[in-house]
Amino acid sequence: MNRAKSFKAIVLPLLAGGLLLAAAGQAHATYSFYDLGTAGGPYSMALAINNVGQITGTNSRGTSTRDDGWVFSTWNGTTMSVGDYDSHGMAINSSGQVAGGFAPRSFWIFASTWNGSVRTDLNDLGGRSDPLWSDATGINDLGQVVGISKAPGTTAPTPVLWNNNINPTVLNTLGGQSGRAFGINNSGLAVGDSFTTGDGASHASLWNTNNQNSPSDLGTLGGTDSSALAINAGNQIVGWSSTTDDLAEHAVLWDGDTINDLGTLGGLNSRAQALNVAGAIVGWSELANGSRHASLWNGGGILDLNSLLDPALISAGWVLTDAAGINDHGWIVGTATNSLLGITDGHAFLLSPTAVPVPGAVWLFGSALAGLLSATRRKSAVSA
Repeated sequence: MNRAKSFKAIVLPLLAGGLLLAAAGQAHATYSFYDLGTAGGPYSMALAINNVGQITGTNSRGTSTRDDGWVFSTWNGTTMSVGDYDSHGMAINSSGQVAGGFAPRSFWIFASTWNGSVRTDLNDLGGRSDPLWSDATGINDLGQVVGISKAPGTTAPTPVLWNNNINPTVLNTLGGQSGRAFGINNSGLAVGDSFTTGDGASHASLWNTNNQNSPSDLGTLGGTDSSALAINAGNQIVGWSSTTDDLAEHAVLWDGDTINDLGTLGGLNSRAQALNVAGAIVGWSELANGSRHASLWNGGGILDLNSLLDPALISAGWVLTDAAGINDHGWIVGTATNSLLGITDGHAFLLSPTAVPVPGAVWLFGSALAGLLSATRRKSAVSA
């Protein structure tokens, strides 16, 4: 698979200067849109953000027209640091610990965590040996990590928990052969998906890792499959589900025993990927023309995040295509594209309320990470 396609991306910086939409005294909230830059290659991707504005993800090294592989990436606000080659961050907790994956020989991915500049390699279900693989996809403030691992003699991934230990514990499935765990909150509730008995369907799953590892089936909107991607402190869960007759896949919210269809921006499909403590949800939705736009659900409604961009940026070709993370202050990270500039993959962005200052140099990972870089950044203040 093409690395740029698998991790998304974009290359060129945003327009220079601060373009303020809100007039003086306007009561509406204002936001700033930041291009988070690349590590020299053609793409970058922001996947998660914590409450102090620390962001993790990945991007490519090389040049704007040549991809030399991906590199572990973190941002403190808009200041980028890069570390291990062939590595990526998937989740970040309040103290700046990152969970993700590392490919020591640029091939097989193995789960790892990063604490400051120190990487800890996590074992898979066979130790940590080719041709097995694993990936860490979620981490809570207690340092508990969830993810997936391939076991010896199998071809399917297994959901696992690393409970402050480099050795994983298998999380049971709904009766099928495989599953995946994507997120875990501070109460030890983990979410993901797993196959049901007979492997005919994969359903969103909830594990209570404190007293049992067998999941609860979160169900669907009437279709075959569903998946839970994130859980907040209030045990609200978001993800997606296929609809009746599998005609589409819609973003959903599980709140208690209720599954809620979050709808779309007019197209067939949508996906909810993250939420904060207040229940604000981000992800993406298709428009009626089939294009994909970053989306926000808050209070039951859906908002196209591109409506927060200054018209000058929209005219210049910028489109927010995917929102992957949101913190409790409402800062949102994701991926943008620009067809007018030939940018077809993605570039990491930060959208933040202007009332909350964006840190530029207090990143907990510090300068010890190899290749400390300053992100190419431009901002545009916009109103909502």
